[in-house]
Amino acid sequence: MVDVLVRHNTKLLEQAIDLQIKRSAIPTLQAEAAAHDKIARANAFRRMASGAAVAMAAIGIGVGVWLVFDRDPTVAQPEPPVATDSPNPKENEPNETKKSDDRLSGGDTIAEKDKTDKPKSPPIEQPTPPPADPANPDTFDFVKFANRQVTYAGSTWQLESGHHFDSEKAPTWDTAWCYTRKLANTGVEVQVSLVNRPSPTSMPLAPVSSNETLASVGLDDKSARELASRCLWLDEASFAPSDFDMDDQRKEAAAAAEVLSVQEGWDAIGNDLPGMPAWNVSLEQCQAQCEADRRCLALTYDKKHAACFMKSNGSILVRSPDAVMAAKGAIKANLQYSSLVFGKDTVVVGGAYANVRSGYADCVLACAADQRCLGFNFDGPNKMCAMLDNVTSSSPFKGVTSGVKETRS
Repeated sequence: MVDVLVRHNTKLLEQAIDLQIKRSAIPTLQAEAAAHDKIARANAFRRMASGAAVAMAAIGIGVGVWLVFDRDPTVAQPEPPVATDSPNPKENEPNETKKSDDRLSGGDTIAEKDKTDKPKSPPIEQPTPPPADPANPDTFDFVKFANRQVTYAGSTWQLESGHHFDSEKAPTWDTAWCYTRKLANTGVEVQVSLVNRPSPTSMPLAPVSSNETLASVGLDDKSARELASRCLWLDEASFAPSDFDMDDQRKEAAAAAEVLSVQEGWDAIGNDLPGMPAWNVSLEQCQAQCEADRRCLALTYDKKHAACFMKSNGSILVRSPDAVMAAKGAIKANLQYSSLVFGKDTVVVGGAYANVRSGYADCVLACAADQRCLGFNFDGPNKMCAMLDNVTSSSPFKGVTSGVKETRS
């Protein structure tokens, strides 16, 4: 029993000693924890200080670069001071105030070797050129454009007006022009020059492009001037078609285009102006009316009924003993002389390949322009046109006007 008690007390003593040892180790562990915390804080502070130093260095480099590249080269920069090995404050004093032991009686001085009392001449200042304004540089030799979209003769036209300036500071442009682009009848887009303005005060010249170029987009001198009158200008100038001038060669061609050429025994089919015919007029009066009307390019005069048919165009001419035809030079080259011979209240017999509803003039024009057509019958009451590719005979038929192309034997 005593032995058991001794062992039990010994165990309790060991536990007490172990507990005491652990209690004594607590301050040491706390000190170690505090030391580790200080080390961690010191490392964090060093990292923050390093980052701040790097940032300050970057800012300093940026400021230095800015100072180098942002300096005005026209402003004189101060010269950096030159360091000397042994500065002597007495060197800055004037020569006459320096005390020297090298004096003779009577106040004369001895000039030291390599020294002179002659004053230095000031440096010559070079004239500084006036600084340029980098924010507002002058621009030379450039073009400004003005655009306008217009509708003319059933088509849309984009008009481009260019204005050339010698300098941005020039009060106005020196030359200007206006042109348009259009798909030609060849399928290629062409540039059509409409107007040239040699100066803001000179008379504009129009049209500029050749007659062939104008014709390829459906224009002539007259229509080109009308289109040119709609160009937009920076000086807000406006011109009527009659305000434009032309060179001498073009003036002669324009005058010839207005001259009527008269031919007896021919009738220009179709293209009558509204309100035609004009009744009870002479051939001379009919010609005068056509020359005065810019819309009139051709005419047919019916001598039998004293009737004048002014026309907007002329293409197909047919024989008519009682008719006189006249056409202006502008369309004279486009006239085609048909071999159709007409019969009133007559029907021609043959093979018809087309029957269409149309007017008489359209029926004549369709047959005259179609090489396959050798004759036609026009049913006036029913407004029907039959075109034939072969003709065998003819016979009387009330209300039908027929035509047959003459064939050469």
